[in-house]
Amino acid sequence: MIYLALAIGACFCTYWVAQVVFVWQHVRWTRRLLPPEAKHAEPPISFIHPIKDLDPDLEENLAGCMAQDYQGAVQHIFSFQVPDDPAIPVIERWKTAHPRQDITIIANPRQKGLSGKSSNMVCGLRIARHEMVLFADSDVRVRPDFIRKMIRPLLDPKAGVTTCGQINLGGRRFWTRFFTFLQNCETDFNWAFLTRLGMDVGITGAAFAMRRSVIAEVGGLERFGGSLLEDMFLGNLLYQKGYRIVLGPFVECHVDELRREKSINYAKRLAIGIKTHIAVEAPLFVVMLGWHWALLVAALALENTGLVLIALGFLAFRTAQGLAQRVVTGNRILPIDLVMPLFFDVFGIFFLLYPFSEPTVTWRGITYRIRAGGYIDEVS
Repeated sequence: MIYLALAIGACFCTYWVAQVVFVWQHVRWTRRLLPPEAKHAEPPISFIHPIKDLDPDLEENLAGCMAQDYQGAVQHIFSFQVPDDPAIPVIERWKTAHPRQDITIIANPRQKGLSGKSSNMVCGLRIARHEMVLFADSDVRVRPDFIRKMIRPLLDPKAGVTTCGQINLGGRRFWTRFFTFLQNCETDFNWAFLTRLGMDVGITGAAFAMRRSVIAEVGGLERFGGSLLEDMFLGNLLYQKGYRIVLGPFVECHVDELRREKSINYAKRLAIGIKTHIAVEAPLFVVMLGWHWALLVAALALENTGLVLIALGFLAFRTAQGLAQRVVTGNRILPIDLVMPLFFDVFGIFFLLYPFSEPTVTWRGITYRIRAGGYIDEVS
């Protein structure tokens, strides 16, 4: 029994170490600027920014997106749902201060059956002039070569999309730290790592780039906009059609303070998405989150002192790996981070196993009711 426990633990610990090494290397690549090359002509692009409400760091995030070292023409489309959105004056001030930049601001009511973000993207795509299209959330911060690293892979017709993991930074209180740990674990240490290994786990929606012809080929963004995790659905279909999913640079999201409700809603949104979109793999996620806890429970039930010590050692290793995640993502380690990895695992197991009898998720002021398959049934 002890030898079996050591063998299982060695496999999972190797995976944990590989995750940290991968993210460390990808962060280094993200921070290393990619210069233009004569053999790679930089085509014109349409950069669509779906926005709802005023993010605290919008001006700084905006500056990074607009001040790009990109040789091709860039059409910026800022897509809102209402004409009095508090973020619009910020965009208008930037447009006035930079008259040479191609900036368009639009506001369209959310289309029935689509999530708020999907509706904004669909409306923005309608007025896009270029074949290459880039989407990015308003709460992300990017580096000067961001557009180049996103668009260059799409010059290969076999590449279907370039997509990004999102590194979350900052916060001091428990639920804010939990939110950043949760997002980093989900998008960087799991999704991005598995994507690099070639597994079909969809894409992320924080930032992604595609050719309009590919969007049309898969049925348009409207086909996915009625899904809770439209980005995962879109990525799954691209895999099925034989397109490569290219991992782009990490983008950053700086978080100062979040309420407990937002952290829980994000966890619930993620859990429902996993159980509906990649249900076959859901039990594997439970095993990944809970094998060390299961080993401890079994050791206590068997009253095997040696096995208990081994299980406690793996719990300690998981804690150390969680702290290493903080370091490689550029977060300072706070005392509260000592409990975060193990709390995250227990929290994730609960949400993946909990049978949501009436699954609803609230995000950016909109409450979505989710039906079978992860699709939006009702929106309020």
